[in-house]
Amino acid sequence: MSNKIIFNLDELFISLGIDVGADFSWMSIALPNQQLVGKPFKILHNSMNSLLTTVSKIKEAEELYSLESRIFLESTGIYHYPLFCYLRDKGFNCSVINPIITKNSTNINIRKVHNDRFDSKKVALVGLKPDLKVSLMPSDLAL
Repeated sequence: MSNKIIFNLDELFISLGIDVGADFSWMSIALPNQQLVGKPFKILHNSMNSLLTTVSKIKEAEELYSLESRIFLESTGIYHYPLFCYLRDKGFNCSVINPIITKNSTNINIRKVHNDRFDSKKVALVGLKPDLKVSLMPSDLAL
């Protein structure tokens, strides 16, 4: 019996996992085959240049792999709202994940590694799960 994962080609996407902090976030990219691409990227929330570079990196990955992206931000109090809104306003498909789901859904490493870079990788991989439950976000009027 084979361990190959079968994908519906209409539903393939690049998963971008973002571990959000108060002042900065880390973003990782995962392909549909669960391969992580490159190193985690640091996003400075108070730097327009950093935000524009983030958008550029996302679009570059979409073009390189000819796939649309889905962005998954790990919910962190109120800190994920500005980044969520910014990326959504740039036209990206964004969702928020409860940190409990992230913690319980992955077992990437047996050792208890915990840092923001590693967490962004976990979020990206969790975003590929077909049965993932994401949080509902308030409407634009509420924001």
